[in-house]
Amino acid sequence: MIYYIQGKLVFKSPTRVVVENNGVGYTMNVSLETTHAIGGEGEDTRLFTYQVIREEEVQLYGFATEGERETFLMLIAVPGVGPKVALRILSGFSTDELYQAILSEDPASFTGVPGVGKKIGERLIVELKQKIEKLPVAQGTEHKGARDVFAGAVEALMVLGYRRKDAVSAINRVIKGAGKPMGIEEVIKEALKKT
Repeated sequence: MIYYIQGKLVFKSPTRVVVENNGVGYTMNVSLETTHAIGGEGEDTRLFTYQVIREEEVQLYGFATEGERETFLMLIAVPGVGPKVALRILSGFSTDELYQAILSEDPASFTGVPGVGKKIGERLIVELKQKIEKLPVAQGTEHKGARDVFAGAVEALMVLGYRRKDAVSAINRVIKGAGKPMGIEEVIKEALKKT
């Protein structure tokens, strides 16, 4: 298996790139997250890869980080989630946001991703929640204490009448903008100010 490809980025679109290495151009399907993370055409880049070989085609998937590739591998292990659906999910969420949606058991947040509905969201939660909880650091998200703050703050906003999707969005904005660990009360107060 090809672990990564490093070379010159010769073509870039929102969902596909071509990287030239030693005179060979490798076409890779990518998420919007990866598209934003890599440089522009003509620049050197390194993409971690996953190769899918089927009877009539060979597809190469590229990722800006090893963490995104590992998340992709977790997603395609879920029944009913193939590589294309996994890329759509990774285009609709950053890895951190995806993990938070799963840990907060929020299947409705997946309805905004084309081709991914509440049922697939529920399946992702059932299949992946325990795996994500076992990660020492959920691919860049905070430790368990911070996840507890996140979940508790979301629940508090829901008690105050917010829909889960709005609560998750508000808490995400507060935590990302903080730049430092916050207590649950502090997070709730900031979220209420911003909504």
